[in-house]
Amino acid sequence: MNLTFHRKCVLMNYLGMPPMKKQKMKTPTNKNKNYVCLKAFELHTLLTENLIEFCQELKLIASSVMCYCGEPMAFAPRMERSDGYQWRCKKRKLHNIKFSIRAGTWFGKSKISIREILWICYMWVYEYSISSMLHECEHTKQTLVEWCSNCQNACQKILENKRNLIGGSDKLVEFFSCIYQNEKESNSQKWVMCAIEQFSTNVICLVVPNKESNTLLEIFDHYILPGTTVFGQIWDSLRDLSHHDFEYLTVDKEITFHDSVTRKDMDTIDKFRRIVNTSRTGTNHWNNVEYGPELCEYMYRKALSFAPDAYITFLKDLAMIYKPREVVQKKKFQR
Repeated sequence: MNLTFHRKCVLMNYLGMPPMKKQKMKTPTNKNKNYVCLKAFELHTLLTENLIEFCQELKLIASSVMCYCGEPMAFAPRMERSDGYQWRCKKRKLHNIKFSIRAGTWFGKSKISIREILWICYMWVYEYSISSMLHECEHTKQTLVEWCSNCQNACQKILENKRNLIGGSDKLVEFFSCIYQNEKESNSQKWVMCAIEQFSTNVICLVVPNKESNTLLEIFDHYILPGTTVFGQIWDSLRDLSHHDFEYLTVDKEITFHDSVTRKDMDTIDKFRRIVNTSRTGTNHWNNVEYGPELCEYMYRKALSFAPDAYITFLKDLAMIYKPREVVQKKKFQR
């Protein structure tokens, strides 16, 4: 039996849900250039022969750029650059605009070749040790550590920028909260509400001013799909939830609140308040966890484990937060 399917059956049985029917697994394929299940040697070949096409298909670099003159810029060769190309518009003699294909991208502030950065990302996703990375490339330990740190920091940006709906019928979503530490706003305390959909790539981290019941009600209303079973360490924040709001969430949105300690569903307001008001000293392990890049990497890697291809998913998520420049503004080039 597939291990992931077995784990899901065990948890759903634990929550008292009906047994699942095992679905037939589809064989991964590279058809239509989905780049599913890329092996290391396949990636090396791809980055050597089709680097630019690969990056453009994943939107890591722009496929087209519009100049402020109204004309599309040319993707022009320039061998003195490590990437071999640049964007250029030469409409007339005094109009000679050019800039790097890295502008605005994940590769923007580095002197390492795009090919090498993508290879380092591959090794980071699949958790190569630093010693293994040193064996696989010619960069220094300091460079590799810096890029591993960049990938870790990117996990936090990715999670904080995700705004997809999560949950749904027979889906399990774990909620917990952490204190948000911001060096620029040391005087104001904020919170991060984290929601992890089990056995899925869906994760969201929302920075909120407080963790009161009204804040959680808004999160449930905007981001949690009907039919979701919610569990985790958030009951202290829901002590003031009104009867009307409870009815809205459990009846209108069909959300089920499940308590992991008592292993019971809270399907009435009386059950809900009885469990919420129960002392839970020592049961919330998230109280000792500091929100930051390390925690975000843990949550993001957990989500990646359910992706068709962890590496390609990571690159697509990077493209969503490091968007390449597609339009040139005139003021950037005024003398």
